[in-house]
Amino acid sequence: MNQRPPSPPDPMELKIVLAGLGGQGVIFTTRLLAQTAVALGQPVMASEVHGMSQRGGSVVSHLKIGGSKAPLIRRGTADLLLALEPNEAVRNLPFLRRGGIAFVNAENSLQPEVAEHLERLEIQVLSLPASRMAMELGSIAVTNVILVGFAAAHSSLPLPIDTLRETLTTMARRRRELNLQALEAGYRAGCRMQEAGSMRL
Repeated sequence: MNQRPPSPPDPMELKIVLAGLGGQGVIFTTRLLAQTAVALGQPVMASEVHGMSQRGGSVVSHLKIGGSKAPLIRRGTADLLLALEPNEAVRNLPFLRRGGIAFVNAENSLQPEVAEHLERLEIQVLSLPASRMAMELGSIAVTNVILVGFAAAHSSLPLPIDTLRETLTTMARRRRELNLQALEAGYRAGCRMQEAGSMRL
């Protein structure tokens, strides 16, 4: 009996800008998202814009999930922004399209004048004190993984937490358990925010 070939995965079309400072793991975060998408059968294209070698300098990476052929994301077209530092969030907000979403590692909300501008553009900013949470887990180095877990709780990032967990298990050979704890902590924080009604799906 001939078996029917497996159905192709539902296509994703997603443009993500990732930003932070050198040493915060922007490139690792990009690889984590990209490899998770590949595991789901999605084509990906990633491009580091600048800054990887300069510790403490700005690092920006563009990730396209779907059939796009151009590596860079034009301003005003990104669906999501993941920012590991508040100033880098503000600097890269112009990449977001109207209705886009920014996930930001920050203790506080953005400045009122910035918030008003974003409200006019229907851009949602979701903040989480990921650095503080990482320190509570024992290492500032997992701030980026916490932010990924936080974003994964939102429907705008259609990468299942189970697949992210599997990819992270493969990638994080050092401090694997700590990284998995960080992913879960961020994801739980996002789920709690949804339940409280402060994160719109």
